[in-house]
Amino acid sequence: MFASLLRVLLGIVVLLLMNSSVVKAEEDLTLKEVKERQEQANEAIRNAQSLPIDSPLRGKTPLSSLLSIGEALQSGDYKNAAKYFDFRYLDKQLSDERKAELIHRLTIVWSQHHSLDISLLSDDEQGHVEDGLPANRDLLGVIKTSKDDVPIYLQRITTDDGRLMWKISGSSVANIPALWQEFGYHPWAESISHILPEFQLLDMENWQFVSFVIILVLSWYFTALIRQILLKLVEFSDTYRRTMRRFISIPLRLFLFFILIQWLSGHLGLSINARVWIDTGTLNYLAAIFLSMGIIEFCFALYSSRAENDDQNAIAIIKPMVTTLKIFVVMVYLLNWFDDAGFNITTIITGLGIGSLAVALAAQKSLENIFGAFTLYIARPVKPGDMCKFGNTQGRVEEIGLRSTKMRKLNRAVVHVPNSVIASMDLENIGEIDHRYYNKRFRVRLNTPRQTLQTLVEQMRDLVVNHPNVVDLETYVRFEHVDVDAFVIVVNAYVTTSNRVVYKQYEEDLNFKILELIDRLGVELALPEQHLALKNIK
Repeated sequence: MFASLLRVLLGIVVLLLMNSSVVKAEEDLTLKEVKERQEQANEAIRNAQSLPIDSPLRGKTPLSSLLSIGEALQSGDYKNAAKYFDFRYLDKQLSDERKAELIHRLTIVWSQHHSLDISLLSDDEQGHVEDGLPANRDLLGVIKTSKDDVPIYLQRITTDDGRLMWKISGSSVANIPALWQEFGYHPWAESISHILPEFQLLDMENWQFVSFVIILVLSWYFTALIRQILLKLVEFSDTYRRTMRRFISIPLRLFLFFILIQWLSGHLGLSINARVWIDTGTLNYLAAIFLSMGIIEFCFALYSSRAENDDQNAIAIIKPMVTTLKIFVVMVYLLNWFDDAGFNITTIITGLGIGSLAVALAAQKSLENIFGAFTLYIARPVKPGDMCKFGNTQGRVEEIGLRSTKMRKLNRAVVHVPNSVIASMDLENIGEIDHRYYNKRFRVRLNTPRQTLQTLVEQMRDLVVNHPNVVDLETYVRFEHVDVDAFVIVVNAYVTTSNRVVYKQYEEDLNFKILELIDRLGVELALPEQHLALKNIK
């Protein structure tokens, strides 16, 4: 048993190395067309099974002959299938085993080049009468060889019992050995197929399916070897080592994996039904998807590694954008694959449009928050670390997410504000203040002499104007007006800091110096007073 298995594995590896011919089908078929033809043929064969094997209706028309052949081949009844082949041009003593072998070989060669469309077969006893061929002959298809085109005919002949019957023509049967010489399996493949159990899976012969599995395994380990070599090479780069390792480990390896599978599978002589997945670019699209995903992730990783602290909020916004871009790229590849496979892409896009509209209506609030996040990222009114205020909320921005912005209020409480709310309100970025505003109102008692009041105002003005931390910007000290219980002196200035803590230090210094001046001049500040008038009630 082990020796047989080893022989199978060795033979398949030799086949992959020796077989360099790639069969190309005459027909440019799509996956949808192949599936539709298979379903039509299977349905027609099921209907034909209701007729007895020896029914005179079988073989009376080209269609009935092909359906009878298909029915016999499905059940492995080559003896019955041979009734619909004209072997008159071959050895009269041809054995049943040799006939079955020829039928099987023609079936394989035909399946490599054509997918039978029963809708083109005539269901008339006379066949196609206006095809330019003799009245007793219909063209089933043409197989293109390296030398010439070999037609496969159905011919109406008279059987030994005197009735007319459509069969695969004798000239077509005579060409089977030459066709097999060019398109047939390698002798190794035939010997392996005899060792393996008889089965057919995914429209592959037994040896083809086993070979395909071996191709998967060999490709996986071969790409693993390439990955290891590339990882060793990028070890010499200190700048992009981590990013390159991530790109090589998964996306690049899977890209090479699918490309290698496609190339090796093309040398197995697969039928159109099995090869249509490869011919429609399924493996190519898978390879392209993984490579595109890897390139997108690679670019994002490069940007993230170079981003400074101020760009961390940009990374938080770009990351979901990268995910959205990946989904978009996958959708484009899928739509192109559906188009290549023969499906109506307009119908698919229309369905996606209606579905997207329903999702958009259901997720309206979420979309508002997403667009709000984009607005905050593009306009950049605030960034993480900024102190800001909108409405009655004031705090420091810690993170700008896709749905909400995280803020820490002055009391250290954390609040998550939806981005749509921030984007639609007046936003005050306290972190962008260049100079802090100092504005005070001093109330002096009404009994203060005018000269003392004037001296106080002048000295306060000199103090503020000459203070080292006050900038020359709308600085003034004025005796503004007389209130009901006090003279009001207004001090207006800007200090040379934007930092709130430092501003409080400067503010305190100015306050103390002004109070010191007031005390030195003997001025009394007006205090709020209440006067109660009491009347004696007799």
